[in-house]
Amino acid sequence: MKIHYLATSNIPSKTANSLQITKMCEAFSNIGHSTSLIVPNLKCEKISIKEYYDIRNSFKIYKVGSQINRINGLGNILVPIKILKKSFDLGCNIIITRNLLISLILILLKKKHVFEIHDDLETSGNFISKIYKIFNLLNSKSILKIVFISNNLKKFISKNYNYNKNNFDILPDATDLINKKKIIKKKTNRKKIGYFGSIYSSRGIPLIIKLSQIDKNNSYFIYGGSKKEISEIVKFKSDNLIIHPQIPYKKVKKKIMQMDILLMPYTKYATFSGNYGNIINFMSPMKMFDYLGAGKIIVSSNIKVLKEVLKNNFNSLLINNYLDVNEWKKKIDMIKLEKDKFTKLRLNALKTAKKYSWNNRAKKIIRFVK
Repeated sequence: MKIHYLATSNIPSKTANSLQITKMCEAFSNIGHSTSLIVPNLKCEKISIKEYYDIRNSFKIYKVGSQINRINGLGNILVPIKILKKSFDLGCNIIITRNLLISLILILLKKKHVFEIHDDLETSGNFISKIYKIFNLLNSKSILKIVFISNNLKKFISKNYNYNKNNFDILPDATDLINKKKIIKKKTNRKKIGYFGSIYSSRGIPLIIKLSQIDKNNSYFIYGGSKKEISEIVKFKSDNLIIHPQIPYKKVKKKIMQMDILLMPYTKYATFSGNYGNIINFMSPMKMFDYLGAGKIIVSSNIKVLKEVLKNNFNSLLINNYLDVNEWKKKIDMIKLEKDKFTKLRLNALKTAKKYSWNNRAKKIIRFVK
């Protein structure tokens, strides 16, 4: 089958959506389909895409148009049109996209496609989201399937955008990081405690900094953010707090494996790329699946949507009063005292991760799609 994934993402880049889209294209290729990713010709990191994202099975990437710094103004309309034209010229069996305008144009042209939804449609623009709502476009026959990133998101979209069909799958994100080493108790009493991802305040970075200040018996690591973003928190570096700018995904996986405990200290809201919006009720963080796949102890804020995957005292430890840094300290102290208890938790994390592979996600997306 010939699959086109159409996106307006910058490939390669440090954004989560770029990683997710790239991993999906690799997965479609892994399961035997001829896959092409069609994106705008944006200025990007001068590094091999295969190397940056740790891609093992290649797929075709087409960058359309002349090179630009960013998409703005009229480009928000012209760029998706150019991407679609390239797809039509090449021809394919299935088009997949998570771009609202691309899906809208496909609906207007009565072209069949699969639409992935990761957030409230309004984040793509108030005007275009209203068009979807007024004309019930999510129920269009042109959409073969809608893929929701979480059950919470599916409920929200159904209620707010009059979606009432059954052509959907709820597919959280996934991982290709699976720890193949035997899980054993470490003898060292000093723990390596890591955080990987965006360093916006909503992701709990201030809490990690405070935690490192009141817990000198463990070593803390923050990996994420640009050098400019890091410059705002680097002053908090200390003997037990290492702060490092975001690194390529291939290196992220290696660093995660060096940790003993992995943190997800979300607050009551969670911004995404550009530090805007709020995905706290809908998200399916990719790092959560990498954390699980590493077979490490995960300590996370007790957020409703995360409990679609994380189960307290089974594959993770969830903190109810997650805004209180002392609660995190208590939990970490407990881990150090009750060492025997957490081998099973780590094994359960690994078992959970194996259910959420990119290949399985790709198979489910295209099943029954013709």
